[in-house]
Amino acid sequence: MKNPYDVIRQKEQELIRVRKEMEALRIAARLLEAEDPALAHADAAPKLRQVVEMP
Repeated sequence: MKNPYDVIRQKEQELIRVRKEMEALRIAARLLEAEDPALAHADAAPKLRQVVEMP
C-alpha cells in the first residue's frame, strides 16, 4: 500500500508541472498572436479563461 503523503506529494508535483506547461502554452499563444496580427482580431481566436481548481 502506498503512503498517502507520498501520493499527495507526487500529485502536487504533477500539478506544478502542469501549471508550468500551461504558462508555457499561454506564452506561445501570445507569441504566435504577435507574429500574425490577423489572429489577434479574428473572432475565431479562442478566448483564454481562468481555470478553477477543485479541492
